[in-house]
Amino acid sequence: MDPMPGHGDHGSRPMCAMNMALNWDTDNVCILFDFWRITSTTSLVLSCAAVFVLGYLYELSRARVRFWELATYSNGSAARAQLETPLVTADGFDKRARWMRALLYGLLVAYSYSLMLIFMTYNGFLILAVIGGAVVGHYKFSTDTPGAVRGANCH
Repeated sequence: MDPMPGHGDHGSRPMCAMNMALNWDTDNVCILFDFWRITSTTSLVLSCAAVFVLGYLYELSRARVRFWELATYSNGSAARAQLETPLVTADGFDKRARWMRALLYGLLVAYSYSLMLIFMTYNGFLILAVIGGAVVGHYKFSTDTPGAVRGANCH
């Protein structure tokens, strides 16, 4: 008798491997979703490439948000609106821009948490892919001033 009625074997797929220590497993490693699973050397290489791209695109996303913030703040209308309306706060962003800024921040937080969850597979190959993508993306897209290096947005 099935100990949990209605909870069959879900096909013949084994459960995702869950490790709480650094590992270099190449079989049955799930990445974020049950369907994104490493089952062979080919899927490992493709998954690492995808994770690398996700890390790279995260840095691009951060740079684009910074660029949008600077363009929005420095376009002059924010400073002018600050004098004309109480809906503009001391930081120079009107209410619509503040909501957009908050939404973009929330999306970046969700993105960074997704990368953190990939990191927390504790799979060395995936960890290196996350870090590699972030490093290359930061090198390519960073506009921070020296000494202003920021970490990931995982809270």
